[in-house]
Amino acid sequence: MIRTRSLAALARSLVVAVVLAAGSSACAQSVGMQGGGDEVIRTARTEAPVAATPPVVVPTTAETFDAVSNTLDAAAEAWSSGDVDAVMATYVADEPLLVFLGDTPIKGPDAVRAALEARAAQPGGLGQMTYEWFETLQFDVNTTVVSGRVVMRREGKTHRGLFTRVLRRTEDGWRIVHDQLAWGADA
Repeated sequence: MIRTRSLAALARSLVVAVVLAAGSSACAQSVGMQGGGDEVIRTARTEAPVAATPPVVVPTTAETFDAVSNTLDAAAEAWSSGDVDAVMATYVADEPLLVFLGDTPIKGPDAVRAALEARAAQPGGLGQMTYEWFETLQFDVNTTVVSGRVVMRREGKTHRGLFTRVLRRTEDGWRIVHDQLAWGADA
């Protein structure tokens, strides 16, 4: 008797599953044991299923490292060219921006641009920037922290310092949100 009821319930479930899979409206009803036990009603959706959104493609760590490295290379090339607009293009445009040049904090894109223009106007300009080494720490698919050693050549002198940059993935690629370039006052 128990086996018969179990098989009957299974058959009803399969009919409901077939009807649901077809995308039609369906209602299945199951009555409990003899004597009018609890009633269970299952109702299928009446509208067509929503198309599944494609899965988000998460880049590999190597792909992210390559993209971040390319951004750092572009930032160093822009800095070395002395083109303030090119340097500013490596920073975010629509988020808060914080840059430390040596021990001077600069907040906001307008203030950063003014500081870079003032530096570019000095003898030696912005200088020539390269990296000795850096390491990345990826927090999520859109945020990476990069730390390492920056080398600044300016007015015949070579200065080495440490840097930390926080980069965020944007529609335009990776951009710098926070930039700390720690070198001596005469760099």
